[in-house]
Amino acid sequence: MSVKVSFKGGKAALKRLEVADEKARRAVLMATNDTGETLRARILREMGDTVNIKRNTLRERVILTRAARWNGQVRIWALRKGLVLSHFPHRQLYRKEKGRRKRRRAGVQVNVSGRLKVMPGAFIVEALGSGKTNGLIFVRTGKRSKAERIGMAVDGGDLSRTKIKALYGPSPSQILNSKLPDYQAEGQRILREEIARQLKRANL
Repeated sequence: MSVKVSFKGGKAALKRLEVADEKARRAVLMATNDTGETLRARILREMGDTVNIKRNTLRERVILTRAARWNGQVRIWALRKGLVLSHFPHRQLYRKEKGRRKRRRAGVQVNVSGRLKVMPGAFIVEALGSGKTNGLIFVRTGKRSKAERIGMAVDGGDLSRTKIKALYGPSPSQILNSKLPDYQAEGQRILREEIARQLKRANL
């Protein structure tokens, strides 16, 4: 689903603009696309605050499709794939054991939407991270048989004995859809103000 914003001035207003000069139609087109930019910035800010994540991480996942005509619409939509959990504030937990010099991993603490959650058994693999994360968070999901380990290895060698799975948080699409009616209404309000501003600016 997506937020869609377009000029809705009623049939009479649409008919007047259809016969209006190019200057008026261009003003409405600019107002429509400016509304999309303003609303997307607001969505990014609120999304980041809601789930406790940096806006730069969301920027490439919340996409604006601009209007091509004055009576077209802007569309704001978000990717459905969940955000890897390591995008959110997190830290590896450790515990000390008697008779051992090294600490043992004791799960990962993650902060999503302002709520701290400890994930027992989870661990961070820093080598698999990107420039935007310091690793990926995994959990073990079971054991592999020896035949499975050898069969999965490209060079015929042995792989890890345990199966692991990367953990994901909410997707940008889920976050956007949770407030879709509010953003839809907000977009139409901003558009009315933008149209009035652009028409005044063009002396129309």
